[in-house]
This record gives sequence, C-alpha cells and structure tokens, in this order.
Amino acid sequence: MSQDEIIIERVEELRLSQEQETQIAQLLKATYSVDFQGRSFFQNRHHCRFMAYQSGELVGHLAVAYRAIQMGYRTIDIIGIGEVAVATKARKQGIATEMVQCALEEGRLARADFATLFGTEALYAKAGFAKATNVITLSEMEGARTGAIVRKPDHHFMIKPLNNIQWDFEAPVDLAGFAF
Repeated sequence: MSQDEIIIERVEELRLSQEQETQIAQLLKATYSVDFQGRSFFQNRHHCRFMAYQSGELVGHLAVAYRAIQMGYRTIDIIGIGEVAVATKARKQGIATEMVQCALEEGRLARADFATLFGTEALYAKAGFAKATNVITLSEMEGARTGAIVRKPDHHFMIKPLNNIQWDFEAPVDLAGFAF
C-alpha cells in the first residue's frame, strides 16, 4: 500500500466511534457553509457511512439512508445519498466518485430500486444520475427538529435506477420523511 493510497471504509451508523464522529463533524464543517452544530450529520442520522482515508487521515465522507417511499401509488425502496464531503487538499483525486460507486453498490446489494440525492446535476450526471422534476412531499428539518411538510418540485433532486424499474417522472413522490 502506497502512502497516498485512498482507503474507503464502510461503517454502520450504530458502529461509529466518537473519534469518527468528531472527524466527520470537522470535515463537514470545513466543507459546507451550513451549520451542522458540531454534529456528524445535518438533519438526522443515516444507515451507514463511507469514509475515505489517505495516510490515516479522513479526507472524504458520504452518508447513505435506506427507506421505502411512494412514487405515485407504488411503494419503492431507495437509498438516499447525502453529506458528500471531500477535504480541499484531497479534491480532484476521484474520491467522491469512488464513494458514490460504493454507495451505489450498497444500494444494489440492499435490492433498492433507485439511488436518490439532492445535488448539482453537473457533479452527479457522470455517475448516471438524472434530474427528476417530480413534485416531492417531505418533512423539512430545522437542524434535528421536524419542520413543515412541503410539497414542491426540487431542482436538485436526482435519481439513478439500480434495477429494471422505470422512474415515473410525472408521479408525485413522497419521501416518507426528511431529505437526506
């Protein structure tokens, strides 16, 4: 193993150590302008995390949520990708791309129908994500507190099929909770 090799570790949410939580919180604080209030998550906890290490230092993070949602009258399983962060000094090395691929494989193993995220189209289109213009119902979060229920399209909502089910771009989508 070379000194600069990137190691990606999968950690279940329930298995995060205090040290890992602290490292994630520091990375998220350095990456996002939004205040995470010192937490290792923005709105709520996830199911697992992918953490990228370089020379023993945390340089990348991605969180994965797994849930059933409604697409029209159909219940489907999705993974939601959130809180993607790469340290400034480690960018342009493909770390985010590799973590996204790990998350997609996680979704396939869980037999999820789709991977979803709220992100910038240019960043995620190369991984096969497409913008979805559906009206979305979700619970807004204010930090770690439930806010209003909203129904609206979101210009940052993106999807990627993980099996043979087709996404219905006309159907309303109920995320059955908060965004990831």
